[in-house]
Amino acid sequence: MAKDYVMPKLAMAMNEGTIVEWLVEDGAAIEQGQPLLVVETEKVAYELEAPESGLIRILTAAGDTVPVEERIAVIAGSADELPQTGGESEAEPPADNIGAPASGAAVAAGRPGPAESLATAGGRIKASPLARKLAKQYGLDLSEITGTGPGGRIVKRDVLGVASSTAAPAASAARATGGAPIERVRLPLRGTPRASIARHMLESLQSSAQLSSFWESDITELKKTRQSLLAREKQLGTRVSVNAFIIRAMAAAIAEVPIANAALVGEEGVIYESVNVGIAIALPGKTQWDSILMVPVLRQVEKMGIVRIDQEMKRLVSSAREGTLTADEMSGSTITLSSTAGLAPPGAALTPILNMPNAVIIGPSTPRDKFVPVNGEAELRTMMPVSMTFDHRVLDGEPAARFASALHRFLENPALMLA
Repeated sequence: MAKDYVMPKLAMAMNEGTIVEWLVEDGAAIEQGQPLLVVETEKVAYELEAPESGLIRILTAAGDTVPVEERIAVIAGSADELPQTGGESEAEPPADNIGAPASGAAVAAGRPGPAESLATAGGRIKASPLARKLAKQYGLDLSEITGTGPGGRIVKRDVLGVASSTAAPAASAARATGGAPIERVRLPLRGTPRASIARHMLESLQSSAQLSSFWESDITELKKTRQSLLAREKQLGTRVSVNAFIIRAMAAAIAEVPIANAALVGEEGVIYESVNVGIAIALPGKTQWDSILMVPVLRQVEKMGIVRIDQEMKRLVSSAREGTLTADEMSGSTITLSSTAGLAPPGAALTPILNMPNAVIIGPSTPRDKFVPVNGEAELRTMMPVSMTFDHRVLDGEPAARFASALHRFLENPALMLA
């Protein structure tokens, strides 16, 4: 009996997913547990496995964004149970075969090779919607591209293969004309991590009333407290970081100003009981254009001490770098930490963009030692710039200022949050 395969809900806040790539051919026999497709949510791409064995009819093309629970394929026990035709599926081979010419076996099976380069229907070039979009982005003429899809149809891999082969001549032309070589990268955003980041950031700015404030916190005492914990590193089992103190201070400040742990969900305001801190992590890609921003979530921070916070934070960071974060570990944040300490110039204050629907994001930056007045005397202290962006639809200036003051007080007096 044929069964529908629908877009799964991979996280609590997920409403739709983008099919990045099908890992099987349309009509292929699949085995339960076999990698089936790659689906991307807001910031994470998931490789999904076949839920059962059978034959698959792909109904939705790679590159399409589909609502949760919408049918994207059919899995049947026999060929007779499959729908006769699929959708606009790309049915691509693995990524390492993208752009490769059709094999002799493929031609023998009826798939065109280079000699059958152009398949038309009623004078119209046969190409998938995604292939047409990519060709337009790359400035390529579909009539000059060999189609290797079913019936000679031009699919994604054909366009990408031509695009990659034209990049080198373009660079050579620039050198031949005496121009300095410049880096030019085709960046089809749809279906890439950069696309999700770009969309999420733009939607955040367009859908909320963001306001930022800046101050410096004296973390001299915090550093001393941390040094006392570092002396017990082997006993504690972790090298406690400054970020662990900041996260603990955020939870302590929320206890005084709970509305900082709030969000607008639809038309309703929600103040969350648990403090779930999203930790922004930037992961380098293969090029300058494909870096990834991930925000794993440290849950129920209000119940944790400094050491436990540090241990759980490092576990999440490690999972992010290894690509093993689960959907649950990427959802449910109520406030966000975006630290640039050690990366930004000393004393620099950056303006973080809200991680919607969170109403507050805290952005500590690189500390610096400088002389400041203490009891009428100049003392050398360690001062850390702190930025806070908040959603003015949720917090007015008064509670935002109270939260900032509470956070500042805990950062400057770590004994208060360790008591």
